[in-house]
This record gives sequence, C-alpha cells and structure tokens, in this order.
Amino acid sequence: MAEPTRPRVAGVRRLIPYVRRHAWLAVSALIALIVMDLLQVVQPYLVKIAIDTNVAARDLAGLGRTALLLGIALAGGFAVQVLFGIGTQYLGQRLVFDIRMDLFRKVLGLSNDFFDRTPVGKTLTNLSNDVEALREFIAEGVVSIAGDLLKVAFILAAMVIINPRLALITFITIPLFVGATLAFRSSIRAGYRNVRTANGEINVALSETISGIREIHQFTWEKESREAFDRSNTHYLKAYLGIVNAYALFFPAIEIVVNGAMVLILLFAHFAIGVSLHVGEVFAFFAYVNMFFWPLRQLAERFNLFQAAVAATERIFVLLDEKVSIVSPAPREPAAARAAGRGQARRASEVVFDHVNFHYAEGTPILRDISIRIAPGEKVAIVGPTGSGKTTLISLLTRLYDTVSGQILLDGMDLRELPLAELRRAVATVPQDVFLFTGTVAENISLYQPEVDARTVEHASREVHADRFIANLPNGFAEEVREEGRRLSEGQRQLLGLARAFARDPSVVILDEATSNIDSETEHLIEDGIHRLLEGRTAIIIAHRLSTIRTVDRILVLHHGEIVQEGSHDELASRDGLYRQLYEMQSLLLAR
Repeated sequence: MAEPTRPRVAGVRRLIPYVRRHAWLAVSALIALIVMDLLQVVQPYLVKIAIDTNVAARDLAGLGRTALLLGIALAGGFAVQVLFGIGTQYLGQRLVFDIRMDLFRKVLGLSNDFFDRTPVGKTLTNLSNDVEALREFIAEGVVSIAGDLLKVAFILAAMVIINPRLALITFITIPLFVGATLAFRSSIRAGYRNVRTANGEINVALSETISGIREIHQFTWEKESREAFDRSNTHYLKAYLGIVNAYALFFPAIEIVVNGAMVLILLFAHFAIGVSLHVGEVFAFFAYVNMFFWPLRQLAERFNLFQAAVAATERIFVLLDEKVSIVSPAPREPAAARAAGRGQARRASEVVFDHVNFHYAEGTPILRDISIRIAPGEKVAIVGPTGSGKTTLISLLTRLYDTVSGQILLDGMDLRELPLAELRRAVATVPQDVFLFTGTVAENISLYQPEVDARTVEHASREVHADRFIANLPNGFAEEVREEGRRLSEGQRQLLGLARAFARDPSVVILDEATSNIDSETEHLIEDGIHRLLEGRTAIIIAHRLSTIRTVDRILVLHHGEIVQEGSHDELASRDGLYRQLYEMQSLLLAR
C-alpha cells in the first residue's frame, strides 16, 4: 500500500504551478477566510461579555455597545463569506479551465500508439469526471482546509483565554475524534478509488455502445451489451454504497464525540458553578464546542474530497506525462518564408522506403525489410490479403507511427527530420471512410487552414465534382454537416475527402480504396475526381478491388509484411503468384 503514496503526493504538489497562475485569487480567498473565521469566533466571546459583564452589572449602555459589535461581526461575517464563496468557486473554475486545456492539448499531441492501447472512455473520464473531482476539491477543499485549520486555532485560543480548565476538558475528546477519523479513512479512500475505476468502466461501455450502435442492432447484440453495462453499473453501485456505508457510521461516531464533550462541560460546570465559573463562560464554551468540532468534521469531509482529488490527480498527470512517441522537429526555415511559398504549384515528390521494419508489439513483425522507390509522379498500387501490412505502410509515410528500423525518405529527406505540419501538407490521405467534423461543408474542406480560403475550397470542390451535390444543399457550402457527417451519403463524404486533399495541393496522394461501397453514378464522379487529384502528383493506392488499378504504373504485392511480387497488372496477372490468385478469386466472385 505504501508504493503509490509517493506519486499521489507528488501529483497534488504538481497543482501548485496552476494555483500560482491565479495567486491573487488564492491569496484574496485566504484573507477573506481569515477575516471570516475571526468574525465568527469573536461572536460567542461577545455574547459571554454581554451575559457576564453587561447583564450581570445591569449595564444597559454597555450591553448596547456589545450588541452593536455583535451585529457588526454578524453582518461582516456574512459579507466576507459571500466574497469568499465567489472567490473560491472562481478560483476552482479557472484552475479547471487551465488543466482541461492542457489535457486537451496533450490529447491532440499524443501519437496513435497511445490511442491503440487506451480505451476512449478512459480518456473521456480524464477530461470530464477527473477534472470535475479536482475542481470540487480546489473550490471547496484546498482553501477551506487552510481556513478550517485557522478556525480551529482561533477557537482553541479563545477557549484557553476564557477558561483554561474548561478548555482542557474539551481537549480530552480530540484524540477520540482523531481515532474515529483514522478508523474510517482507509475504507473511504478505497471506496473513492473504486468509484473512479467503475466510472471509467461506465464511460468505456457508453462510448463503445454509442460508436457501435449500428453493429449492435444489426447483430442483435442488445442483450449482451445490456449485460456488459449492467456489470459496470453494478461495480459503480457497490463502490459508491461502500462510501455511503462508511459515512453512515462515521458521522454518528463524530456526533457521539461532540456530545461527549458537551456532557463533560456540563459535569464540570455542575461542580464548579458558584466557585469560579460564570454563566456566560458555559454558554460560550457550548458555542465553541459546536464551532470547534464543526471545522474538524469539515476537515474529515474534505479529507475524503482530498482522497477523491488525489485519485483523479493521479490519472490526470499520468495522461499529461504520457510520452509522445512522434515528435516534430523544429521548422527548417522561418515561418515567413514558408508562408511566402504557399500557393505555388507543388511538384510531385519522390518516396523511398529504405529497409523498413515495423511492429506494434515486440516479437510480432508487421513489415519486414521493405525497400521501395517511388519516382516523382509515379502511380503505385499496394495490394495484398488482409493483415499483410498495407495500412501500416501508409501510416508510416504520414508518421502516424515511426519505423522500428530503416528510414523513409521524401525527396531525399528523412521523414523524422521534417516538421510534421510540413510533411502532412505534402502528403494527403483520402481514407476509405472519410471522417467529417461538426461544422459547415466549407469548414470540413478547409479544416480552418489559413492557406485554404473560400476560393480554394470552391475550386477544389469543382475539380473533384463535389460542387454538384453541395449546390443542392439548402445552404450550399454553409450547410451544417452535423456529427460525423451522418446526414451525407458515403459517396458525398468521399467527394468531400477528395476536395479536402485537393485544397492542400499535396505532392503525394495516398488513396485507400476511395470507390468501395459507392453507387455506380457517384463512383463515376469519384473516379474522375481521383484522376484530377492525382494528375501531376505521386500516388500510392491501397487497393482492395484489383479491377480499379489496371492503369497504375506499378503494383506491389504484400504478404506477411514482405513484398513478394512487383510489376504491372498485365505482368502479374499473366504469371503464377499471389496477385493472380487474388485477381482470379475476385473475378470469380464478381461473376457470381
């Protein structure tokens, strides 16, 4: 159990730089808290003076002055409490804003290997639930804990000043309070950790269900999906009920300690009354006992907030500390020079794979010693059975992953020496399933790139024939696409993907079977749009339907991560080998 303690403390300490950004808010809230505590602690003392000094001496003028001071203390305490509440909540929101933005920037910068091994729901939990738990602690815990400790110190000082013997009687109950708190601490801490874990499981289950709802319906997997979610939900219920049960025992135990202190004071007062104890002192001590144990109870409550925040902080900083495997080098030229070069015609590039090896998991090679040279302007198709490494090959070219060994060159430059933004402007990918973002049609083509203005968007759309369906939309280029472009057909999404690539004027185009599952009329438009997009550019085409690549310059056949054949369609179809087997199998299926 001792092992995770060190990173938890370190994680909480790492919040300090965020607090420093808004130090004036934290300091202001702390000052307000000190003033508020002083004003609250002085109130029972003023009542004691009113009873033991003013009332006992029948000093009405003095009683009026004491009442006025009490009124000022009450009103001032109320005003400062309002300011304190606003300040702490504002501080919490500002800190959460900063942390959430840092998390989002981190997620945007993470490499694909992170998302391959991390469920979406877990990342969503970091960005939502964990950050909210941290906000709750910052807004309601971190400053208040300091205030509660100060308040306890002020109360102890007031009790000692009024009557040291009664104060000593009250202090006897403090070890009982500490013991009760320690007894429940471990169970409450474990409960909050289990709640966080279970909440992450729920988010994962919800994310998978929403993303895969079509498949769930098509394969009648509703029952299994409900059962899986029921398990996660039950885990959350049991974890939270564990916390509820701990609290149900904890707070009555604290009440016993508080009431025990009251009884001790009454007993002492009974034996001491008439000797050295005044009625006002007894009244003040009853008020101070309630006031004394209230911040202690609050500290116990905020300790549990602290435990929840510690668990959340661990997960937040684990994500923030996640190593980025794909790092972009510094730009090769000043930004002004790069900007001046934009808009000029981009020439076709040479692509070289030089003895490239790659694996996702150690001991399971995906690509084995791949060496390819693609000349500028050459059209090369890559074919092979599922799992042969086709998608991995093009993922390496855009540096979604880095090679394990070997290198990939673009116009003689190692990809790892090219800034990522420059590389991904030069190499455009049109995937089989084009992802569209919430926004307008024009925004989905430009993706807010400054060099892709409205004229470029319209020109690119005309070149790939996307303008035909866009013109029929109610708002044209301003039409809202909605989430993931679900209001558009697959063919329309594919045309937007072609326009998106064309608008960037790339030197290399990667196509991942852009005409699969498209109706014949749209397929004709897409094929012509592809022809225009590839004109004068280097092209790498991942082909699933071999009938679509007859006119390419060269075909590479991948099998088990190795190039087993190379040549034109006619050459490969005329001789024995894997390509001929794949081609004959597809021809037979089409004939049926």
